[in-house]
Amino acid sequence: MAKGEKIFVNYRREDSAGFAGRLTDALADYFGPERVFRDVTNIEYGEDFVKAIDTKLRESGALVVVIRDQWLTLEDDQGRRRLDDPDDLVVAEIAIALELGLPVVPVLIGEARMPTPDQLPERIRALARQNAITVTDERWQHDVTRLAKVLAIDVPGSVAQRKLNRIKWATVAMLSVGAIVPAGRLAYSVAGLLTEHNLLVDPEFARSTLTVHGFPPIFAGVAYVAILASAALGLLAMPYVAPWKRRFVGSAVVIAIVSTFASFLYYTLHNVESPTESLLVAYVVGATAIGAIFASLVLSGYESE
Repeated sequence: MAKGEKIFVNYRREDSAGFAGRLTDALADYFGPERVFRDVTNIEYGEDFVKAIDTKLRESGALVVVIRDQWLTLEDDQGRRRLDDPDDLVVAEIAIALELGLPVVPVLIGEARMPTPDQLPERIRALARQNAITVTDERWQHDVTRLAKVLAIDVPGSVAQRKLNRIKWATVAMLSVGAIVPAGRLAYSVAGLLTEHNLLVDPEFARSTLTVHGFPPIFAGVAYVAILASAALGLLAMPYVAPWKRRFVGSAVVIAIVSTFASFLYYTLHNVESPTESLLVAYVVGATAIGAIFASLVLSGYESE
């Protein structure tokens, strides 16, 4: 995985372990479990804890700081505030992220308030200047989705978007084959006709068929295999595409189905009496449909929410 594609979740166990775990799971659903790091679940037994934390931070594209109501005031066994401990890992993680220039997003749980600069150790006072997002139990799904969209600015590529990207490139490849193979073969066949008969007024030209000159129906059919495959991929992509752009994917699917049916019907009715004409119509309809499907997919952008 490329550097900067992970999200590091910073939290204090005594204050917010449960919420941090729940938040990590929610972000993992959005970005993928391999891209969200939380110390408890992501460090192997026997691994150097401090070194692992430092490495993960340097691989990350953003740091989420989970802050609950006791985050500022929790004390150690000597009665010293945990934040003032020079070896405190929570502070160290935030300090490293700030030093690296990573986007740092404070997440306030419930009624927690954003700390002021004078309440923080000097090395993490810049945390007080970061825009915070509040996450509550009552609005959990809405708040977490909002957080995920903020993080996606710096750590792009949700699970849905990565699926859409794979579908998009498979569709582009399929339609490209459907456009190029018949076009190349048709050009070859037309060249054969012109070479044999020289002039369009040659009476024998009208009786020649594209099939005889190397353009059998199977080549026109290549386009429709690609068109129907793109329709299937479009239906697969539909649930992941942003709602306001799904109509473009839907249009591509409709174009694919209607063009295939219309072309098949025309070819079936006219092939015996006009084999060349029916093949040309099938090709033109297929090529036009591929162009329209491409245009629809460009408008959709294959973008998730």
